[in-house]
Amino acid sequence: MTLRTKTLTAALALTISATGFALAQEATTTTVPMQPADAEQAPAEGTTFVATPSETAAETATTEAAAEDPAAAEPEAEAGAEPAEGEAEHADAGHAEEGGDHGAAHIEDIDFSFEGPFGSYDQFQLQRGLQVYTEVCSACHGMKFVPIRTLSDEGGPGLPEDQVRAYAAMLLPILDEATGEERDRVATDHFPTISGMGMGPDLSLMAKARAGFHGPVGLGINQLVKGIGGPEYIHAVLTGYTGEEKEEAGSVLYGNTAFPGGWIGMPPPLSEDRVTYADGTAATVDQMSTDVSAFLMWTAEPKMMDRKSVGLVAVLFLLILSALLYLVNKRLWAPHKGKLKH
Repeated sequence: MTLRTKTLTAALALTISATGFALAQEATTTTVPMQPADAEQAPAEGTTFVATPSETAAETATTEAAAEDPAAAEPEAEAGAEPAEGEAEHADAGHAEEGGDHGAAHIEDIDFSFEGPFGSYDQFQLQRGLQVYTEVCSACHGMKFVPIRTLSDEGGPGLPEDQVRAYAAMLLPILDEATGEERDRVATDHFPTISGMGMGPDLSLMAKARAGFHGPVGLGINQLVKGIGGPEYIHAVLTGYTGEEKEEAGSVLYGNTAFPGGWIGMPPPLSEDRVTYADGTAATVDQMSTDVSAFLMWTAEPKMMDRKSVGLVAVLFLLILSALLYLVNKRLWAPHKGKLKH
């Protein structure tokens, strides 16, 4: 008796649920207003388009036709139809295999003047790099960790102090904490900080934050021979644009052989004769990228020459100390070692 009562109760509950679901479907269907066939209204800005049943049926028919005859779908793909997510990844992988090389970063070793234990910065190259940064890069990239006064330091760009003061005054104004008002920058201030939508990362330490070369299985052999490769990475990114573009998630991406993944959101910043060098050097893309890479290496390591000098002195001192210890050892212990032989 109890089992029969439970069975009747379950059946009644299922009947009520089915009736409620049917009523909800009817209410949803009848709430859609009917519009005349001739009425055409322009969609408001930001409207999301939803496919009508007729469009859905057409797409279904096209899909079925493509399944039967794959060649029939090729004209539609050429017309600009966006592939599915999995198809896009497969297409990118196939393009990389065909020679697009979007998957792996391509970094070339460059013989910079400051490389090696006895290398030093080229003062004129740093001045040209400063010009490229000022006229091209400073619009989107700041250098908040670099004091402006260091532009006159020995081993750097070596600008006269009056030029450093004039250069500081032409930069973006700074908010004075004492008065709460904006004022012109002075040599003791730092380079401006550039932030906001669409702005790039800070370049103060970019040459040390990026590694262009890696050793096999993390051993760092390439870095031991070629260096870490931060300037080479910057140079490769600036010169690695392929000219390809694609839109993804509302943003335009640009093909770049040096950037991981093969696509970068920064448009090509350099072009032929983008700047005019005061010393008459030809402003090619390769020359400008090399100069600004060397300058960014100096901003990341402004005391590199001093460290190399101190390191050389320390190595010479250790060599002399080792020679003295060897002679002392020979003088003190050689007679005793000779007696043990007899």
